[in-house]
Amino acid sequence: MFTQRDKVREFVEFSVKNPNTQCLIFKNRNYAPVGASVVMRYEYNINGVEVSYDKWYVECFNEAKAFGLPGIEHHNKLVKGSGVNIISKKSATYTFYGQDAERIINACEMNRDIESLIMANNHIIR
Repeated sequence: MFTQRDKVREFVEFSVKNPNTQCLIFKNRNYAPVGASVVMRYEYNINGVEVSYDKWYVECFNEAKAFGLPGIEHHNKLVKGSGVNIISKKSATYTFYGQDAERIINACEMNRDIESLIMANNHIIR
């Protein structure tokens, strides 16, 4: 039997795949950089439902990996101890961890050029 939490997760996973979903990615300055990695905040807005999470990011990851720069082991991973936050006007606020969080993130990032979004926002917000 589906709980309200499951319904919200399923709604987000299905709805966020729409290419018209608003997406904003920016540097989260609440976390100090670790070597070459910085924390990026990902925010999506789907018909009154807000999805947000913090992930580590390394600019030009392949080159940084080739040089063996510190912090590259964090790249593309959720900030430890954090999860995917979903705020819905119709229901409560939920935080997802583990496999549920990964499923939501994969749905959010599917068919999106995240690298280009990060680079575009990074140059605008600096």
